[in-house]
Amino acid sequence: MTTTADEKRNYRAFLWHAGFLALTITFTDINTIMPSLIVKAGGTEVHLGILTAVMIGTPILGELLFASYLYLKPRKKTFLLLGINTRVLLLIIFAALLRYGDSFSGMMLIALIIVLMLLFSVAGTFAGISYTDILGKSITGTLRQRYFVRRQVITSSAFLLSALAARHILVSFAWPDNYFVLFALAAGLLFVASLGFWVIRERPVQAAGSRRGFLHVLQSIPATLRQNPGLKNYIIMNNLTGFGLALLPFYISLAKQSYGLTGEQVGAYLLLQYAGMIISNVLWARVVRMKQFQGVSKGCVLIGAALPVVALGLSHLSFIAFLPVFFFMGFSLSARRIGFDGLFLEITDDENRALHKGIVGATSLTVAFFPLLAGWLITRVGFVPVFLFSSLMIASSYFALNAICTSTSKQP
Repeated sequence: MTTTADEKRNYRAFLWHAGFLALTITFTDINTIMPSLIVKAGGTEVHLGILTAVMIGTPILGELLFASYLYLKPRKKTFLLLGINTRVLLLIIFAALLRYGDSFSGMMLIALIIVLMLLFSVAGTFAGISYTDILGKSITGTLRQRYFVRRQVITSSAFLLSALAARHILVSFAWPDNYFVLFALAAGLLFVASLGFWVIRERPVQAAGSRRGFLHVLQSIPATLRQNPGLKNYIIMNNLTGFGLALLPFYISLAKQSYGLTGEQVGAYLLLQYAGMIISNVLWARVVRMKQFQGVSKGCVLIGAALPVVALGLSHLSFIAFLPVFFFMGFSLSARRIGFDGLFLEITDDENRALHKGIVGATSLTVAFFPLLAGWLITRVGFVPVFLFSSLMIASSYFALNAICTSTSKQP
């Protein structure tokens, strides 16, 4: 087959995976489902901070550790499938745990949930490094831009359908059976999603340089960043916007403080989040065509900086008035997925992409530690100082993003 034919084959395979993965993500959503699960089990903001750090922070060290191992592998498809299938197994165990959740005390259930999410996140990190590398070398040029936009359209549609289903499940079943059904469905759907990767035709690429151990990679980070200012600014931007990413699950805690927390409310939050994703795709598709991935990333920064302030203001009003927070959360998440992922592919190359992915993860300190600090601070000083500080940090990321835009515009 020709290279073009291979790219089209891989293009369809990645879209297959994206669609079914979206269904899985909805049933285990880290911004609504998982925080509400912890709250339902009797958890506090501290437990919520630990869970958030595990879900989005723990994989950071794993990214560097696994990247130093996967870096020199010419083909990474086997490792991608290993990581995904491990996650399928963990979701099955998770569902079984929730099926018999009443047999455990609240604190024991919370501890088991956190441990399983730790393993789930690590397995996802292992798969994610391989995924990014294979995607970068399998889909190039204008087909890559088309893929990111088309992927967002497909995934957002899947998100909306599964959000409707999740809302129905949360309302129709009692605790913990409703969460058991969600995780059982997630396991089956993730397995179906993985089938798309079996048909990918991966092009082997020999990495630049010799084998690099974990410690050597750590020591090489300063030199790598000096040689690649685009990567350095990407890391700065990723850290500053990470305050907003780490804050997202705490909107559930803020809502609970003001309005309580029922299955119907969680379903409404979830549905509005994904409705925002779908509607925003029309906007982001236009922005990509006019302003490339940099324009979408700027939209993410703008919305992300405004959201904490808006949430604080609306939390003093009625439940209906607070709902737009989750709607515009969908705008922000959609922009981050399109803009940041696309921007990373543009500032890296096929030979070093896996290694650079690990470096980005290893230096994402705010995503790793801020959830723990935020959970503790909210119990001490309340939501207002934490949310306002996060808003300021997110807004300051614009300068790093602008530096990336300037450097990429000068490239031939």
